[in-house]
Amino acid sequence: MKNYTWLILIFLFLLGGCKEEPEIIPSSTDANKITSHQQVKTVAGTTTLVGCTVETLKTGEIVQICVPENWNGELIIYAHGYVSEFESLALPTEAAAYVPLFTSLGYAFATTSYTENGLAIQTGIDNILDLRKRFIKEYGEPKYIYLTGGSEGGIVTTLAIERYPKLFSGGLSLCGPCGDFQKQINYYADFRVVFDYYFPNILPGDAIHIPDELIRNWETVYVPAIIQAITLNPAIALKILSITGAPYDPNNPTTIGQTFLRALWYDVFATRNAIEVLKGQPYDNTATQYVVPGNPAETLLLNAQVDRFSADKQALKNVEKYYQTSGDISIPLVKMHTTGDPTIPFWHFPLYQAKITAQDANALYTGIPIARYGHCTFTETEIALAFARLVQQVKSQPLVLAHQLAAQAQNGKIIASVQSVKP
Repeated sequence: MKNYTWLILIFLFLLGGCKEEPEIIPSSTDANKITSHQQVKTVAGTTTLVGCTVETLKTGEIVQICVPENWNGELIIYAHGYVSEFESLALPTEAAAYVPLFTSLGYAFATTSYTENGLAIQTGIDNILDLRKRFIKEYGEPKYIYLTGGSEGGIVTTLAIERYPKLFSGGLSLCGPCGDFQKQINYYADFRVVFDYYFPNILPGDAIHIPDELIRNWETVYVPAIIQAITLNPAIALKILSITGAPYDPNNPTTIGQTFLRALWYDVFATRNAIEVLKGQPYDNTATQYVVPGNPAETLLLNAQVDRFSADKQALKNVEKYYQTSGDISIPLVKMHTTGDPTIPFWHFPLYQAKITAQDANALYTGIPIARYGHCTFTETEIALAFARLVQQVKSQPLVLAHQLAAQAQNGKIIASVQSVKP
């Protein structure tokens, strides 16, 4: 019971997040627009005054633009990650960390809530292009425009860089499903069908049929049920991870529960929306062969009895046409991915590298693996250094910025404090 309680606490901590957002003191407002100012101090002692505007558009989309007092004339646009369709439109919470990080380096920063949540990759690309136009209209055209994003925002970044190279100077894609989007869909559903096989009757519905009751009572009923099941049956839990290839940190047992909850959360909260957006059911495991390592007899039984589903052809076509990357880049692209990512597995990293090689685009591409468990669990320094690498590629300059950042950082951190101030 003690382990069970600990895992629940870990999960609640992850849900709540660990970043403390600074209080915003608006200096001017109207019905749809708020202007505020922040003072950003780095661990090296430098101070930057940053002005930010947050505007709600008629579509419901929320956009944020921040420009530092010492603006260097260059812009970073940020594409956010997946947000459940059941959530309200909002600016990405991680922007609270990225705004001070990038503006402290002299860059303007812009981001958007998108006009919709859920599987919003195509919408996200369109909204990012509109945000670019909006910034140029208000502040003039920057000398360089960099696009970056994490998770779903990582594939938004990659597809936009591939499709619209004349609109950006380069891209930094973080932990996105850029290697094979169909395989990413299969990853969540495969995890669910294998979980249901070994732990029947814990979750109602199945991998592609998600009842309202499961969504409504996810945190209060089903998260505890999942954690209890894997805590009482640790050998089966590890077997499921082995069959599905889902990672965990052997030195930290709580990551087993984190991996289960992340993979199952996406099946529960993303499946119905994906079916709607893709115009059909995209998961097919009719020919999938699951393997129980070292146990041929159990492998045969699993494959004979596991739930099987056929995909709709139109959904598969839409995935291939609109969501698969090509590796065909003509401007610099940097990718960074944690090797133990339970949400968007690291196998995307070599798969995209293979696409880059097939397109003979290695000179424009830099891949940065980070040996760590977790989804997008990068330090401030790692993000800043990856961005410095992108700037170096775009401008064909030595890694001066990277060396400066490495010298200034303390324990992976660059930002010391952020304070809201009156102008």
